[in-house]
Amino acid sequence: MALLKERAFERLSDARKSGRLAHAYLLSGPPGCGKAWLAMELAGMILGFNPAEKTSHPDIYQVAPESKSRRIVTEQIRTLEHALQMKPLLGIHKVAILHDADRMQPQAANAFLKTLEEPPEGCHILLTTTLRDAVLTTILSRCILVPLLSPAGIVQDAKNDEVAEAFVAALLQKGGPDAGAALRFTKFFQGQVSALREHVTGELEGELKDQIKHYRDSMDKSWKDTREDQIKAQSEAMVVRERQRLLTAISEVLANALRHHVLPDSNCPPNIQRLAASNDTKLLLKRLDALDRTRRLLSAGVQESLALESGFLQMIAPL
Repeated sequence: MALLKERAFERLSDARKSGRLAHAYLLSGPPGCGKAWLAMELAGMILGFNPAEKTSHPDIYQVAPESKSRRIVTEQIRTLEHALQMKPLLGIHKVAILHDADRMQPQAANAFLKTLEEPPEGCHILLTTTLRDAVLTTILSRCILVPLLSPAGIVQDAKNDEVAEAFVAALLQKGGPDAGAALRFTKFFQGQVSALREHVTGELEGELKDQIKHYRDSMDKSWKDTREDQIKAQSEAMVVRERQRLLTAISEVLANALRHHVLPDSNCPPNIQRLAASNDTKLLLKRLDALDRTRRLLSAGVQESLALESGFLQMIAPL
């Protein structure tokens, strides 16, 4: 049964207190369900630190898709396995977090099977995925599944709202949407993603500096090099997830307009009503198809700027 992230944490906390905490879990659920939050809370519980603090723990090892194809590759797994074999810098435990486990290459997954089945003593492995069915069966069979519920409604924040409003404005501009509106929105969207990337990178690099300052007497050069590579991968993975959230905000705009066609609602926001009035069902579906193609291009590793520019041209000013 799927649970909210807080309830799932309570159950796993009880399992640890009773000595039943497993060595490998797969945290699965839709975007916004709190997979990353739960993974870090579990890591904090196991290692004895507060994830809310700026300084993270030197015995957490994180892996995320970082190759051009946005996959977890064998080299990353080999690096992780080497790190897990080393003695913990603090305490007696280590935690490995593999984000987006469905993006693991088959060769990487096969290389990880033995470690996943029989990790070094004191190691716990947490995998996350949005697409459980895309995770290899050999990985699934070696983990305990923790399905998570998405909180009611779409997770919104200021950036999501800002992107949604700008997208609606581009579609409703005077004279109708054109290539100019599409290119202006593309530039705006890329600026939002760039700001996110700068913020995330700055925070993670700050964490590394704090770790080096706190633990410099007990770390070696190989740990520092490994940590820098992990932070680079983690940073890009976080940006990809946030970029996906911004694209979801655009998807909601189009979906709401489509729903208004089917079931008109007088309480619907005026701009959505205007959008529904100026776009028939066929055109809204065409815009949604363009959004799906853009997501696929980004997932396939196509250069971000090219994928977004071509995608928004098709979404805003389709031929």
